[in-house]
Amino acid sequence: MFTQEAIIARTAQCDVLIVEDSTVQCLEMADFLRRANLSVETAFDAATALGSATKFEPRVVLLDYNLPDMNGVQLAEAIRALLPSAAILMMSGRIDGLSEETLHALGITVFVNKPVPLGPLRQAVVKLVEASTKGEQAPQPKGWLSTGTGGTRR
Repeated sequence: MFTQEAIIARTAQCDVLIVEDSTVQCLEMADFLRRANLSVETAFDAATALGSATKFEPRVVLLDYNLPDMNGVQLAEAIRALLPSAAILMMSGRIDGLSEETLHALGITVFVNKPVPLGPLRQAVVKLVEASTKGEQAPQPKGWLSTGTGGTRR
């Protein structure tokens, strides 16, 4: 028999956590992903994101590189420690000093250039959620998503 707390804990998992300090962009992405029948949580800063990651254990984390209280690399490191099997996608319009090696070391699955291409983003996220629900671990880094196709910066 499960306790009420165990039942709540088991049902708290979400498909996607979006971390974006632009409220409009965050809510637009969340709405677009929800139309694909994904459960989505949002956070507008790193501190809230860490709490949500702990509470909801998302399968996919989509995070902005430039946040008000922490950068995306720092947040990705913290989330990776909390959620070793989650797929992490990082997005930004400005990525000064961010290298392929850093993305690979953090296990960033995909980097998304802003403005975010919503259709390809949704396709990528749905595939990652489906892989996760089958018990697959976090995918290996795949490269950059800018026009709907993955690739590397090289």
